[in-house]
Amino acid sequence: MNRTTRRIGLVALIAVAGALAYGLGLALRPPPELAGTALQQPPRVVDLDLVRGDGSAVSLADVATGGTTLVFFGFTRCPDVCALTMANLARIYEHLGEPDDLTVAMITVDPEHDTPELLDRYVRAFHGDFVALTGTNAQIATAARTFFIGYAGIGTPTFVHTDVVAVIDRAGALRYVYGQDALRRLASDLGHIRRLPGF
Repeated sequence: MNRTTRRIGLVALIAVAGALAYGLGLALRPPPELAGTALQQPPRVVDLDLVRGDGSAVSLADVATGGTTLVFFGFTRCPDVCALTMANLARIYEHLGEPDDLTVAMITVDPEHDTPELLDRYVRAFHGDFVALTGTNAQIATAARTFFIGYAGIGTPTFVHTDVVAVIDRAGALRYVYGQDALRRLASDLGHIRRLPGF
């Protein structure tokens, strides 16, 4: 074996060793810190009876199938945060390429006003793939409790509600909650979350 051949072999060996070291470094690095709040004992949240935008009865489990689901509780007369949140979710959804295994749903906290048709128009104005869900007062109250959502003052100027986005896994468990401050990082976090077991 001449000197040139040995030199080429040595360079190739160094290159392979470098690639292996780089791959090992990637595999061993700690996972990124997510902006959302992880639930330590994620509850199953999809066993809820609701009403779709077309007026048909549906279980949230029927909507949240095949992958990751983002759920936001809001209402159409909301003067600010609801429209901003839905617009952010539309940008995130489009940024990720409108994946088939990502569902975005809004559940109203004002079912007396937000009829299925009205809510459907509101939600689809942000994106045609988004799902609108309403129901009876009792159904909405049950859904809100299941997701740890509070709301008060329905129909008054002081109507308030918890304005977080819930991240549900493939099995229907509530795994993460994103408040408004953390929402700006949801798009990048979803790239990691959707590779986790269960998503």
